[in-house]
Amino acid sequence: MHDLRMVKRCFQLGEKIYSRGNTLVRDAVENIFVFSFSSFMSVCDPEERNHLQSLMPLSLHTVYVQQMLKSGL
Repeated sequence: MHDLRMVKRCFQLGEKIYSRGNTLVRDAVENIFVFSFSSFMSVCDPEERNHLQSLMPLSLHTVYVQQMLKSGL
C-alpha cells in the first residue's frame, strides 16, 4: 500500500516550489520531479493512478500531461 497522504504533501510542496520559483527552478521541477511521476504511476493499478492524478495540483498535472503527450505515452 502506498502512503497517499505523503504523496499529497509532496505534490503540494512541489507545486509551491514550482509556482514560486524562477525559470531555473521551474525547469528543475518539470525535468526531475514531474518527470518521475511516470515511474511511480507505472507501479499503480488504474484506480490508484486515477486517485494520484486527482491529488496533483493543476500546474503539475498540466506539465505531466504535456510530458506524456510529447513522449507519446
